[in-house]
Amino acid sequence: MVRSGSIIIIKRPLCYGTVLFLCGIVVCLSVPAAARICMGLFIAGCQGYLLASWKTKRQSAYRLAAVLGMLGFLLGMTRMLYAQQQSLAVQNMLQEQEVLSGQEQQTVIQGKITKKERKNNQTRLYLNHVFLRIGENTYKTNPVLVQFKEEPSFQSCRIGTTIVLEGNIRQLNHASNDGNYDEYQYYHSQNIDYHFIAEKICGVSGRENIVKENLFLLKEKLKEDYIKYLSERNAGILGTMLLGDKELLERDVTTTFQQAGASHILVISGMHISCIGLFLYEMLRKRGSFLLAGLIAVGTLFLYVEMTGVGTSALRAWIMFALLMAAKILGRSYDSRTALVIALLLLLWDNPWLIGYAGLQFSVAAILGVVLVAECIEAVLPAGGSRKNIQKYWQKVRKSFAISMAVQLMTFPLVAYYYYEIPIYAVLLNLLIIPLLSVVLINGIAATVLMGVGIWIAKPAIVLLEGLLNVIYIGVRWSSQLPGAMKIVGQWSVQKIAAYYLLFACFCLIIKRSKSFGKDEHITTDIHPCIRKWAGVLTGIVLLLVFLHPARSSLFLAMLDVGQGDGIYLRLGKDTTLFVDGGSTDVSKVGQYRILPFLKSNGITKIDYWFVSHYDEDHVNGLLEILETEYPIKNIILPGKQPEVKNYQSICALAERRSIPIHYMKAGDCIRSGEDTISCLLPDGGYQAEDENGKSMILFYQTKYISGIFTGDAGEAEEKWLLEKLRLQKVDFLKVGHHGSKYSSSENFLKTLSPELALISCGENNRYGHPHQETINRLKEASAEIYDTMKGGQISLEEEKGRITVQSFR
Repeated sequence: MVRSGSIIIIKRPLCYGTVLFLCGIVVCLSVPAAARICMGLFIAGCQGYLLASWKTKRQSAYRLAAVLGMLGFLLGMTRMLYAQQQSLAVQNMLQEQEVLSGQEQQTVIQGKITKKERKNNQTRLYLNHVFLRIGENTYKTNPVLVQFKEEPSFQSCRIGTTIVLEGNIRQLNHASNDGNYDEYQYYHSQNIDYHFIAEKICGVSGRENIVKENLFLLKEKLKEDYIKYLSERNAGILGTMLLGDKELLERDVTTTFQQAGASHILVISGMHISCIGLFLYEMLRKRGSFLLAGLIAVGTLFLYVEMTGVGTSALRAWIMFALLMAAKILGRSYDSRTALVIALLLLLWDNPWLIGYAGLQFSVAAILGVVLVAECIEAVLPAGGSRKNIQKYWQKVRKSFAISMAVQLMTFPLVAYYYYEIPIYAVLLNLLIIPLLSVVLINGIAATVLMGVGIWIAKPAIVLLEGLLNVIYIGVRWSSQLPGAMKIVGQWSVQKIAAYYLLFACFCLIIKRSKSFGKDEHITTDIHPCIRKWAGVLTGIVLLLVFLHPARSSLFLAMLDVGQGDGIYLRLGKDTTLFVDGGSTDVSKVGQYRILPFLKSNGITKIDYWFVSHYDEDHVNGLLEILETEYPIKNIILPGKQPEVKNYQSICALAERRSIPIHYMKAGDCIRSGEDTISCLLPDGGYQAEDENGKSMILFYQTKYISGIFTGDAGEAEEKWLLEKLRLQKVDFLKVGHHGSKYSSSENFLKTLSPELALISCGENNRYGHPHQETINRLKEASAEIYDTMKGGQISLEEEKGRITVQSFR
């Protein structure tokens, strides 16, 4: 009898080869060059063993699997190596020409327009077959995204034409804090190495692609119709669902869907493609042959995918749908697993960097959940009652619940890795709204078509569509507002994700083995259901206890890169969390895009005490954003009452709305947690500050292993007062005052404190010239090791078994 573990090799050798193709790509990405040879030899040895050792009736099947496995691994490595060499050549060329060194250099670029889109009321072009001319040298590069300083004329940017542009190259930004958006990582997964900021169109040649251009115009026309006939919120939701365009979607709507675990509704995925495609196919099939219906359905869907921007998930779904239609036309059975691996092979061969693209990872995980895991979940669930009508209804609910649960469990690690928190009620919500989705899609298409005919005939469909979209949004919002709707779990490590999937695979294997064992070995039916149920219960308990609980971080201090501003996280004792300031003058929405992602990615579920040194914009606007959210803040600590200051009024109003206590700290006050303390040195009733910066709260931080001072924006006068009134002693670190201004960190102050570490928070190319060279010189004279967020990004201090380590993010 053939071992069950070898079924995939016998029945689906292409799946086996694809797995090793993926392994080849991953090895190239993560393993040093010398180790790749060893890995290659190891894989080759395994395939050789497979060829030589299997002596069964299916020997030819094993040989085919071994050949495909070897070929897949080698092709994966070869394709990834070639892509790496292309990208590296582009980066080296740009660095040699000093384009990416911060010095803007005029360049000319030529490429064929393959796609265009509207974003933030601006036209953006995607160019392929790109040639870059810098001075007398011309280089061939990967595809590029073009943005314009001034909106170009419509006639000059038609899809399919070759365009010549003059402008500047802009490098892609890397993340500078834990959990922050990495622009470089995202566009690199799309095989784009840089952006081009066009200042002038030098020429346009070639013939336009009439089909693609008209599809783009149709998309823009449909967006105008949605704006005209639907409410603002529903226009954004429908535009995202049907057109794949998020330009109309409000930010708070996106957040609501994400928090409820329903983001997949706003992405054109396999669910959308299969729903639309099968509906079209069945309509045509009643009036024609399999061949004609299949070809028209596949062709129409391809045009639809093209109109929506050829997203990776949509293209994957179209390939699988095309294979489904081919199976129907040829009278063959359709195997979704084989279809998935064919789609993966085609996508990754075209662009192997897609292996790091979140959209593809979510798409594949969801499909695997439906195909492989749903039946295991269903086997654990009770069979239902004895009455036929109840049992029939229960079987449908049971299957839907199993599919929803399987998709959530398979995508759960990805949600934790990319979003740092998971929606608790997502399974139940999807059970309710997924049945509505097909109705919404079909009704949305009907309403869209009728809008082009006239509002008088489209009105009934629009009213129904508005009602359905409102029902979905109300359900999603209600789910997101339930107590405990989101659980912050922190960003999972790759090792933790691997452990989760390994445990989950064991669970599925136990379920499948118990079914076959009971069937093949004649085990009585009262034993193997218990095995399945207990396996499910125990696995669920392990998942809840181990994986949902954020791991305790060794991080106890982090100065975030917030641009020109301040934002510092602290831990006091074992679990008391603090944050000092939180604002910026040159980073938009710093609380939403930098501070909150940092907190969530590190599994920090609440801030016990949020300190505000003073009320300048670059110290509080991020806090104000976070107070608008539901992120837990237990207490706010302020330096004093200033009712005439707008930011003070805003903090008090938002804190009152959320019932957060406000405390005012003065010299001598302290907060203690175990042996650790944070105490206030200023403000003091006996000191009158000359300006707002002088009113800054100055804090002294003391733990078992380290001590330091946070000076806010205090200047030399405040430092002098502290030296005169207090017995300041040596500290391990100093948060350098006022972002490194020359009017702070005086010589006497530094000499007294003698800090080993000097931490400076300032923005790149800021207009104040921070940190000033005079300050840097004084810090060097004090023998301080200098770290600044401008160059290194987030500065982290970690403690492991009494040993303190300091590291910059980049």
